[in-house]
Amino acid sequence: MLLGKWKKMMLSLNATLQNVGRELAFERQARQQMEKHLPAKQGLITRQASKELEVAFFAYIGSIEQHLGAGQIVVFDKVITNIDSTGSIGGYHASTGVFTAPVDSLYVFYATLMAHNNHASHYLIVHENQSVATILVDGSNHWFDSASGSVVVVLSRGDTVSVKQLESGDHALQGAPIAGESSFSGFLLRQHFRGPAPIG
Repeated sequence: MLLGKWKKMMLSLNATLQNVGRELAFERQARQQMEKHLPAKQGLITRQASKELEVAFFAYIGSIEQHLGAGQIVVFDKVITNIDSTGSIGGYHASTGVFTAPVDSLYVFYATLMAHNNHASHYLIVHENQSVATILVDGSNHWFDSASGSVVVVLSRGDTVSVKQLESGDHALQGAPIAGESSFSGFLLRQHFRGPAPIG
């Protein structure tokens, strides 16, 4: 009786092993078929990755920026990072304080400003001469003060972004006895962004 059960178990195990063998053979064939197409797909991925652009900059004021008047662009003259893998018109220009978009994309910008002792004023992050953010820096009463602002904007190729002084009068920003008291930075967040039109 035990021998009969053992034979049935062996036959059942044999059948299971044959089924597993057939499934493994099927999986092997399917994998071989996929591998025939894999080099082409890898090439496509590599080509797509190579088209990803890198655009980023970080700059700060190297000394006290004095006598800022209404509408004057703040020039962040000490450039730490300025990457534009497009090799085109884009990037940040330390002589003018202006960033020019090299491609249509979604970008992020940050500005941190420190008022020089006994100065208080408003600054703007400006896209194509239109304010997109306001930063109040109040260094009155013989105190230094800093404030920051950030924006996320869709830019077309050739669009500009900068930081400007808002009010008339004589204003000053603290430069860099150490580094980066007043800084401006930005980077490309998403290439060829095609979102809905801005509201407003």
